[in-house]
Amino acid sequence: FRGCIRGCRFCQAGFIYRPFREKNYETLNKNGCDLCASTGYDEISLSSLSTSDYSQLEDLLEEMLPWTEQDKVNLSLPSLRIDNFSPSLMEKITKVRKSGLTFAPEAGTQRMRNVINKNVTEEEVLATCRTAFEGGYTSVKLYFMIGLPTETDEDVVGIPGLGQKVIDWYYETENRQKGRKVAVTVSAAAFVPKPFTPFEFEPQVSREELLKRQEHLLSCIQPRHRKKIKVSWHTYEISLLEAVLARGDRRLAPVIERAWQLGSKFDSWSECFHYEIWEQAMQECGADPAFYANRNRAYDEIFPWDHLDYLVDKAFFVRENQTAHASETTPHCRAKCSGCGVNRRVGRACF
Repeated sequence: FRGCIRGCRFCQAGFIYRPFREKNYETLNKNGCDLCASTGYDEISLSSLSTSDYSQLEDLLEEMLPWTEQDKVNLSLPSLRIDNFSPSLMEKITKVRKSGLTFAPEAGTQRMRNVINKNVTEEEVLATCRTAFEGGYTSVKLYFMIGLPTETDEDVVGIPGLGQKVIDWYYETENRQKGRKVAVTVSAAAFVPKPFTPFEFEPQVSREELLKRQEHLLSCIQPRHRKKIKVSWHTYEISLLEAVLARGDRRLAPVIERAWQLGSKFDSWSECFHYEIWEQAMQECGADPAFYANRNRAYDEIFPWDHLDYLVDKAFFVRENQTAHASETTPHCRAKCSGCGVNRRVGRACF
């Protein structure tokens, strides 16, 4: 499907691809089968912003699993949500993959998950992990963000805290596979504010503040959990450049050209990324990265992207930003229309 029903306040794709549209599962099954037959490829990914929100997912898997198993086609299923991971779905994906499961709580405390509108509770995380452990899984990867708007030290502590609780839940699960150790990976990426989101007004935290929060995160892991929990994150320089380019204006065009002239290429590969090149290019062109990445923006500021129309009203982003600062949530699109403006613009109800 195209789009997403959830409305997570940090996610640009969830807003610019509205309204939510689904393909019929029979069409998808035929597409996949025909593609494998015509190309010779032996891998298919059911790719979308939140795959387990696809209303016909189990029907689709019922159709695809027999022929993918028979033809030895690898079927991958990314983007699973914690709050709709059922035992029946787990039974099907066990046939698809034998590696660990990946989920994205995004924040370590319920207050912070409310701020970003994740609409996932710790009880749902617990229930999902137990379902996975009872199904034979011993490896879980959890995605978080650090440096989110309104984040406090307590929210930072909650990130490794949730990972440690998952380890404890594993050993409390009676029907788990005995004799096997659990492995939990915690990925804590730096928050990058993006246009066309309720957080387009928010600053990215400074280098000093991010390093302080990362060190605090590591220090909160209990000694008895340190061998079972692994923590990873991106470097600050990559996240800073993402924030600069995401909310930049036309004055960054010469910066990008100058960085290329200085030898910048294949920057998404870590071994090819050299931030000092971008730093030099910005200095030569008179661009201040903090102006684009690290400042609060007023609701009435005219943004470089305001002339682009993705059907969602800017007034909606303002309301959602205010709701985020009140630590309140907005129901997803299937539950209640939040009045983002898309249905009025396309002339029909989204659902």
